[in-house]
Amino acid sequence: MDEINFKKTKLLAGIQGVRHGFFTKNGGVSSGVYASLNCSPSSDDKPENVSENRQRVMAALGLNEATLFGLNQIHSKHVHHIKTRKDSDFPDGDALVSTQKGIALSVLGADCTPILFASKKGEIIAAAHAGWRGAVNGIVESVVQKMLQLGTKRENIVACIGPTIHQTAYEVQDDFINELTTLSDFKVGEFLLQKDGGTFFDLPAYLLKQCKRSGIEASNIGLDTYQLSDEFFSYRRNTHQKLTDYGRQISVIGLSE
Repeated sequence: MDEINFKKTKLLAGIQGVRHGFFTKNGGVSSGVYASLNCSPSSDDKPENVSENRQRVMAALGLNEATLFGLNQIHSKHVHHIKTRKDSDFPDGDALVSTQKGIALSVLGADCTPILFASKKGEIIAAAHAGWRGAVNGIVESVVQKMLQLGTKRENIVACIGPTIHQTAYEVQDDFINELTTLSDFKVGEFLLQKDGGTFFDLPAYLLKQCKRSGIEASNIGLDTYQLSDEFFSYRRNTHQKLTDYGRQISVIGLSE
């Protein structure tokens, strides 16, 4: 078994009571295309393997006693406020927000972008899943608005963009470009690179700009899921290799009791 491994960011690591991790694909019990820390219940992996992997994630963060919440991710801008441990797990949407200790929030990814948020005093945490459609629909500002409703201020919110597909592998077609250009509320040319007869989109840079436009402090962890094949699952990489399914890594943020 590989050692379980996760990445942290300085922006979140220094906040009292907040624990977080952007996990790699290593350290779990799954095999085949899911090897080894696949945390997605919606994959065709064995449910008992996924359950064990998710338990290992919580143990690695020291959140064994916390309740882990996730989402049925639908590429939206819908945010759920998790109030108690009895709230429904895996609701439809793409972000979770909470103020409760003993609760951990998670999103899954295999090229789409995980974003973890917290208030600087640790009263509020959030986790968001941002594919390009969620990004252009405003998932970042939706999370910020929910955090404001719960009592913080924009200048007190920090966020980190986690492992995601980077521009070198994210080739897009004309219909994507047209929709992106139509829906975005700012010019998108700086995020589109013409190379080798194709157009490539910079999703993490686009999200970082959205964070800054929302008036929050943000950083990009700078890890490419497509290129770092030993560390991360990648939907696009598996597709290029003609594999029929893929695992998803997990990103988690929690408030310790």
